[in-house]
Amino acid sequence: MRIRNVSAALALSLFVWSSPALAQQRHVVSPAEMRQAVSGQAKADQLNREAVVSVLKRSQVSEVASRLGLNVANADTAVATLNSVDLAQAADAARQAEAQLSGGNTVVISVTTLLLILIIVLLVAD
Repeated sequence: MRIRNVSAALALSLFVWSSPALAQQRHVVSPAEMRQAVSGQAKADQLNREAVVSVLKRSQVSEVASRLGLNVANADTAVATLNSVDLAQAADAARQAEAQLSGGNTVVISVTTLLLILIIVLLVAD
């Protein structure tokens, strides 16, 4: 009888200590902050994708890619598969290329930045 009482008391105490009331601990980051961070990252990724794709669609990029034997269509599709870090790097290069192309520095852009964008996109996509 004593063993049964001890077992019942032990089972009851385990049940009480593992109750959902004790399991409701406060998180370091609230769910609203987590959703906001994820949403912000998704928006940043979308803006970065748009920057890279807009440069890839320029005629100067197509000309340089064709001279090098690269397919811009493959790079364009590969942009969707890039992770956030690689996408940010490619977008930085694309924004620099866009600024240079707008300024008319096509020689500098064709040799450096366009190659960087195309190579990053094609290598990361494989």
